[in-house]
Amino acid sequence: MPHVLLVEDDPSVYDAIAPYASRERWKFDWTRSVAEATKAIETSAPDAVLLDRGLPGVAGDALAGKLGRLGVPFLMLTARAEELDRLTGFDLGADDYVVKPFSVPELIRRVGVVLRRRGSPRLRLRRSVELDREARLARVAGMGVSLTSTEYALLERLALSPGRVYTRRELATLLDLDLDTSERTIDSHVKNIRKKLRAAGATPPLIETVVGVGYVMREER
Repeated sequence: MPHVLLVEDDPSVYDAIAPYASRERWKFDWTRSVAEATKAIETSAPDAVLLDRGLPGVAGDALAGKLGRLGVPFLMLTARAEELDRLTGFDLGADDYVVKPFSVPELIRRVGVVLRRRGSPRLRLRRSVELDREARLARVAGMGVSLTSTEYALLERLALSPGRVYTRRELATLLDLDLDTSERTIDSHVKNIRKKLRAAGATPPLIETVVGVGYVMREER
């Protein structure tokens, strides 16, 4: 039974999520502050954390940094939708960033994706395409496709959040690339990934371009 911890001072958020968490058969706990959450994490080791960034007193960013260092998957819940705020969340190690008000069913699905993919040594991208996370390479119909470390990291990041559109700047920040040349650099890496996978027989392209925004990994239709 997956254990999910909500860190949120607004009880209405817990009330909205709890019924859905119950249907998913999650153990769903709730704390209202960073201090309570820190104690809960130390004693119960949750599988994923839903963290409100705008907590009173000690801000959620303080806990986010700790979760990132511990390798605990977490999704940030926040009313701040600006790109800089999303980039800060990813810098702190967030697996996803959900802006309030949000769709609870969509949030539940995002948490489910994080839970499944974080624990799996292989990520299935298409019927014949997967990521071998231990070997850090892609496989097409079982055949290994060699990627550079940056290409692999980019493909894995998109694969961990299928359906989520990332801007080039967000991807550059997550991959610790030079922001001054981020758009050209990301475009070049995506082009190389597509070329290598296509040469190995992967069609259609796994990474889709969202014109004027960035890139997304679509789930198989």
